[in-house]
Amino acid sequence: MQDPRIRIFVIIVLSVAAFISIAGAALAFLYWICLPGRFQCIKKPAAVLFLSMIIVVSVITEVTTGNGLSYFIRMTVILLLALYAYTAYVPGEFFRVSVWLFGPRGFDPGLIAEMSMETLNDLEDDSSKIRIALRQKGVPLGFHTLVPVIGMFVLNQIRRAHDQADLLTVRGYRNGGTLCPRFHPEILDYVSGIVAICMLFIAILPVRDVFILLH
Repeated sequence: MQDPRIRIFVIIVLSVAAFISIAGAALAFLYWICLPGRFQCIKKPAAVLFLSMIIVVSVITEVTTGNGLSYFIRMTVILLLALYAYTAYVPGEFFRVSVWLFGPRGFDPGLIAEMSMETLNDLEDDSSKIRIALRQKGVPLGFHTLVPVIGMFVLNQIRRAHDQADLLTVRGYRNGGTLCPRFHPEILDYVSGIVAICMLFIAILPVRDVFILLH
């Protein structure tokens, strides 16, 4: 999908479909299988962390309410969609989409979104460098190293936030701005959006109603 507007829309629609029902999660997973570069997103270090959190919550949910398997399936699919959105992201997309959607009022939210994505990229780079440093020193990543690692993350982000604030001040930024976003959607983009809407519609309907419509 070349058009970031349609890509973001598809990710949101499929996430809603996966959250609604198991059928929606299955359809969203089939859609994810067809996406280009889908397996690159699961190689991210954050994928293991978030999947571990989902497994823990699923086990607790299964013990307490008995719906742990359903929760695990739906949230895992949502995680895959979110990781794909992060992998497919191109710098400046959220900025352009926000201005297109909200007009001049979307300038500040778009700027915040871009800075947030930059922060996530910085965290990923810091995490990779820390793992390399620990391997070189022969120090395993455990509970005793967790506190200094987290402290390093926090200090680095505070330093970067201070640098960004200085940069915006030097450039004279106060509030809002001007941006004329341009998009070049293709036919495949529109088809992808329509298919996602159909999947959401099927996820909302009860299963028996879907078979009635098919007949």
